[in-house]
Amino acid sequence: MRIWEDNEIHSVPESYFDESIIESAKKLHKSNKGFIKSARLIGEVIGHLDEPIGDGFAEYRVRSLIYNGILAIKGIPKSMRYYSIKLKEF
Repeated sequence: MRIWEDNEIHSVPESYFDESIIESAKKLHKSNKGFIKSARLIGEVIGHLDEPIGDGFAEYRVRSLIYNGILAIKGIPKSMRYYSIKLKEF
């Protein structure tokens, strides 16, 4: 994956935005300890990043965090509107 930083293109791993996703989930969990809609999390991430990414890629990374056991899921993951997530530590 490539990002634009310091007027240059840099190659980064696809997990580059995972920390931003996790931090946004922590922020949302401060007001809601239960499950939160994945679309809400993805919107929060996209809205606060300086680097423009698509919602499809952001959802792909959320699903990767689910598969890696960092996020828990409730619902059917056919589209970001149909499932909710929470950090496993909450």
